[in-house]
Amino acid sequence: MIYSENHSIRQINLVLKVILVIGVVGELIFFPSIPNFFGCVMAVISYMVFSYFFKAVYIKLFPFAFLMYLSMFMYRFLPLIATLVEGKPITYGFERPYQTFIGETILFLISSMAFYFACNPNKAVFKNNIIQKTLKKVNFYEINPPIIWAMGLIGFVIKVYNLSRGGVEYGDVSGKFLIGLEYLMFAPICLLFPDLIKVKYKQTKLVWVYTILVITLNVASNKRHLIITPFGTMGLLFFLHVIIKNINLTKLVSPLKFILGCILIYFTLNFLTNLSTAMLHTREVMLYDAEQRNNADKLKAFEKTIEILQDKSLMNRLKLKRQKKQYNPLTNYHQAWSEEYVDNFMLERYANMRITDETLYLAEKKGFASNQMINYFSIGMIGLIPSPILSFLGIEFNKSLYEFSRGDLLSGRSLGGYRVTSHVGDGLATFGYWYFPFQAFVFFIVFKLLNTFILFSKSGIKYAPLAIMSIFNFLGLFTNANGISSDLSYILRGYLQDIVTYLIILLFVITAYKILQPKWSVLRNR
Repeated sequence: MIYSENHSIRQINLVLKVILVIGVVGELIFFPSIPNFFGCVMAVISYMVFSYFFKAVYIKLFPFAFLMYLSMFMYRFLPLIATLVEGKPITYGFERPYQTFIGETILFLISSMAFYFACNPNKAVFKNNIIQKTLKKVNFYEINPPIIWAMGLIGFVIKVYNLSRGGVEYGDVSGKFLIGLEYLMFAPICLLFPDLIKVKYKQTKLVWVYTILVITLNVASNKRHLIITPFGTMGLLFFLHVIIKNINLTKLVSPLKFILGCILIYFTLNFLTNLSTAMLHTREVMLYDAEQRNNADKLKAFEKTIEILQDKSLMNRLKLKRQKKQYNPLTNYHQAWSEEYVDNFMLERYANMRITDETLYLAEKKGFASNQMINYFSIGMIGLIPSPILSFLGIEFNKSLYEFSRGDLLSGRSLGGYRVTSHVGDGLATFGYWYFPFQAFVFFIVFKLLNTFILFSKSGIKYAPLAIMSIFNFLGLFTNANGISSDLSYILRGYLQDIVTYLIILLFVITAYKILQPKWSVLRNR
């Protein structure tokens, strides 16, 4: 069954081919130029390589590593489509187009090699390694609906508390611990697809009501990426469910349902775009800078956002202002930092290739294999060690002195702006051309760690509940943020931290249930 032909994949592949052909033809007709041709070549090569791995066997056996790899593909595929839809060339605002497309193509090929060796289904992958065997002993792969609901309520309460208390300062261990548990509020959403975690559950209406509450709470945070997290979680769970069950989408969705679904998606996207515009205006009128935004009254910010959203006259002016901005001259890199590329805030997260172009420009100015970049890289690795451990080891390290990003350091402008950077730009500025083999090795390790969230047993494949309830995070493991430092942060701290904190909550919930019901069992209540 794992190696059989998959209807959904065949249909999605057909759609991707059609979109790619339309994108390439449209780009070369409306924006004919050599740099834009290079961009098309990058998209074509990326699709050809991705299609080799876009098979049911990779998705079923390595779903979480595949989602990270999917985000790598999206970053090279979506820019062509997103910019064309908005009436722009793929090189919109670029100053180093050839270096950008060649560098990103090389990195994608290297990433694909890392994925191939880490997720090779032709090898004996049905054997659990020592990490999987250890996690199995502590019930890491077991869960039931009561535990899921308890975890969801814990995460919901934590999110409400964090919204009320504001930002978290350096050294606030308890505050960071609580922020790391916010993903638990998405746990009940998994019950919309109970087969993914091997449980039986039919009370989906209750789950939908809870999901609406979670969406409302995330809107109150006034952070745009949190708006799409519930939708992204449901979308990826549905995708995994469809692939595993080998569901024929054309038979599942009738023409009428498809039309109604498209209308619903259109209005939902339009609402989310308007909500994003209202949020940005709220920040301008009452939240000002990052520090004030973290410590602002979230209830007042939420009320202000809703007030702006309901003011049709103001919303029309804001939309007109945004449209006028599109026709203004673009900011050159030597003038100031600029991330302007695509207007859609959801696509911006996965398709803003101008960040690569800009960081490559800055890397050339700073020089490849810069001593400053490598020195701060080393300091950043020390900063990954939790403060209590540093104190225990007698290491004096003031993390508050390094409240800036790799993008800030590369730009050479004001530190503390938390500018994002690209993998290619930051990597070349730090390690020179040795970056590429180093990055391949790092990606290989990350893919291997993600594969430990799957357990092979006589009854079939089990996916770790932790991974299912935080599934949207895997699509964000490769984005413009801190480059290779983000990957190493996950290897050295994030991976273990997620598992330990999850097991702490799991043990707490199980103990609480057993106190209330001595004969209660995590296995009997599945």
